[in-house]
Amino acid sequence: MVKRGGKEVVTVEIFKETYDVMKANAEKKRWNTKDYINMVLMEVIERDRFLQSYAPSLSKIGYEHNILFIRDAKKSKTAEIYLRDRALYCNVCDSKDCVHIHYALALPETAKLFLRKPIRK
Repeated sequence: MVKRGGKEVVTVEIFKETYDVMKANAEKKRWNTKDYINMVLMEVIERDRFLQSYAPSLSKIGYEHNILFIRDAKKSKTAEIYLRDRALYCNVCDSKDCVHIHYALALPETAKLFLRKPIRK
């Protein structure tokens, strides 16, 4: 194993298309590509740790047809989170502001719910 800057370094494979996006993002922010990739990975790890401590009974099941599915082990139910009247909506709580919505807001899949063509006037 190699050491750089006093830290152990591990070589991993990254798909070229992913690397190209990460490199372009790093360049836009004037970051070193390696440092940017490591920062993004650490943010994902920190987000996952936070979600596990914030809502240990919740977990993402998947995303399909503009619906985000979140398993709630405490209620033994699956929440369907979707866009309704330009806001996120939870079918389990019949709400726009609940723990399932808060959990969903931390997931990258939630952004896909908002990816729609702009409304023309």
